[in-house]
Amino acid sequence: MAAAAGAAERAGADPPAACPSGADSGNVSQSHSSASGLGEPEEEDAWEASLGATAAAYSAYLLADRSLFSEQIESLDKSLEDLLTRVDEFVGMLDMIRSDSSQVVNESIPQIYTKATEMRQIYRKIDKLEAFVKMIGNSVAGLEERVIKAETDLGAFPSTFKKILHTISIPSFLNKSSSSRQQTLYEPPVLFKTEDYFPCLNEAPY
Repeated sequence: MAAAAGAAERAGADPPAACPSGADSGNVSQSHSSASGLGEPEEEDAWEASLGATAAAYSAYLLADRSLFSEQIESLDKSLEDLLTRVDEFVGMLDMIRSDSSQVVNESIPQIYTKATEMRQIYRKIDKLEAFVKMIGNSVAGLEERVIKAETDLGAFPSTFKKILHTISIPSFLNKSSSSRQQTLYEPPVLFKTEDYFPCLNEAPY
């Protein structure tokens, strides 16, 4: 009995403290938050490590090793240098053509127009000269026909017979009639005058 009474007194003196439910939930949430805070830096480090490894792998694919492709890279660099040189030469040629074109437009075209006007005058002179040469040809052809006719008319008798006729005395009235007949039959050809076509010949020499 005495033992039971002592236990009851101890229980009444020190009753068990009843903790509210809200206090327990606060302790649990704090423990969870502290646990999650400890895991975030590790996840970030793992993410950065995987990202770096992925970037390194892609860079290894994209950036070739120069030691493996040194000859190809050198040939490509040389080709690019040659191409740039040719581009510079082409640009220089275009500048030269542009300057030449401006010179042609500003200087050569007026000179060509002036020379073309002078050439028209020369062409007219050439046409006149051709007409003059044609007229001379016609005159020479007419004279040649007259010469051939005279040769046929006078050359019909032999030379010995002509000498005999010259030695024979012809009466004066017959000689006059024959001479008058020859004068009436002969018509001098109409020839051109050089002064009509070349007026400078009439000028006095220096």
